Amino acid sequence: MAIAAKSYFSGSIVGVPGIGTDIDIYETSANPKYAVGFGFTRADGNKYRYCHFGALTPAGLLSSTDVDESNLAKVENVGPTTARTRAGELLVANAIGSKYIDIAITATAQQFRGGYITIATGAGASYTYRIKGHTKTSDGVPATGYIYMDLDAPLVAAVTSTSDVIIAGNPYANVETATYNTDNVVVGSTVVGNTATYYGWVCTHGITGVLQDANIGTVGEPIHISTNTSGAVAAFSNSLISPTAIYTQPIIGYLVEAGSSADYSLVMLRIE
Repeated sequence: MAIAAKSYFSGSIVGVPGIGTDIDIYETSANPKYAVGFGFTRADGNKYRYCHFGALTPAGLLSSTDVDESNLAKVENVGPTTARTRAGELLVANAIGSKYIDIAITATAQQFRGGYITIATGAGASYTYRIKGHTKTSDGVPATGYIYMDLDAPLVAAVTSTSDVIIAGNPYANVETATYNTDNVVVGSTVVGNTATYYGWVCTHGITGVLQDANIGTVGEPIHISTNTSGAVAAFSNSLISPTAIYTQPIIGYLVEAGSSADYSLVMLRIE
């Protein structure tokens, strides 16, 4: 399903709260209780992130954003040839100091909210901005085929019709079971089962249980996403893929204690 753009951070710096019994990592909710992507470190060193789930995702599975569905875009020559000013704004969109990008793209309202835009080439290249929100293409505002993208911070360099951009949505929105070569930018492992459209927690760092595939590893061995079992980890030495392909898969932790074949292992995650 598409991203539920309900609860995202502003551009403020978020402090670390004192964690007590007020956060239950096993709780899921139809409505967000924290900003999507909010994270904390528990006293034992484990780290957790709050996610929006786009599909039914059982506990103990590696999870990632469904980037193929709604979260990723590359756009060439983004800006208009004639500068436009958004109603109520003093600065022209795409100009230095403006918090708006006037961009040619097909998008639903708030599709990339809470995500990021990088100016890849052309004017303004090398800068990355956080997306606060945006209009939808079908509005016809500011013009047919364009939207206004609202940023958390002003543009450091102007964006023009020569600029090419790469856009990614919030990595913790529209999360579902990770699949090799499809959704293998893993954001964490679910600590409880989550229904589609619900909000809950994933473990990103520390000791937790994760499904492993049929290949049993040894204690201390590196792990990566399984190539044959969705949501599972695979031991580095016993991977089913070729040695060359292994090195294209990021190491996301190591085994603390291996379970039985196709069962759950105790792992030390190192995703962040």
